[in-house]
Amino acid sequence: MFGELSFWQMMMKGGVTVIFLLGISVLSWWIVIDRAIRFARIRVKARDFMDKVKNLVKSGDFDDVITLCQSTPGPVSAVVLEGVRNKKKDREKIENGMQRVINGEAERMQSMLGILGTIGNVTPFIGLFGTVLGIIRAFHDLSLTSGGGPAVVASGIAEALVATAMGIFVAVPAVIFYNYFVRLVDSIENEAVTAGSQMLDLLEE
Repeated sequence: MFGELSFWQMMMKGGVTVIFLLGISVLSWWIVIDRAIRFARIRVKARDFMDKVKNLVKSGDFDDVITLCQSTPGPVSAVVLEGVRNKKKDREKIENGMQRVINGEAERMQSMLGILGTIGNVTPFIGLFGTVLGIIRAFHDLSLTSGGGPAVVASGIAEALVATAMGIFVAVPAVIFYNYFVRLVDSIENEAVTAGSQMLDLLEE
């Protein structure tokens, strides 16, 4: 049935549901690319970074620590910077400040991930909705034609099948990248918490 059709012509067989899903797919991939670029910029080798910080703190070069943190993007450096700037305060106040920084950084990292997760969960149902519409159309065409063969219902069945396939096509990468980014957020957040704890210990030495 689809042998002589181009990809775009096959998509058009799915009707308005597939056009809507194509728009959602574009949004999904835009979020994936945006988050991938964001995480690539803020991800640092926490152990190497903290080794540099430790050496500078032990040498009393706090200005150099601030410079290092300001030139290094991401939650790990932001937490260390908060600790250095408040090094004269008591431990509890420094911890509270660091926690606020971690919360703020986590919120920024999670930006738009909720939309990506929703796309992964909802698009199969949108595809199913298109499938139902296609089946309804097929039976409607059949009811209007007496003695019709498979050709009568072919268009409606095509719409149903393409809508189902498109819903899965959009959902699968959205779910995969959503889970990957969530794990990445957790990993970076844990690195920031560890870096904050190490910084507190350094300031008390």
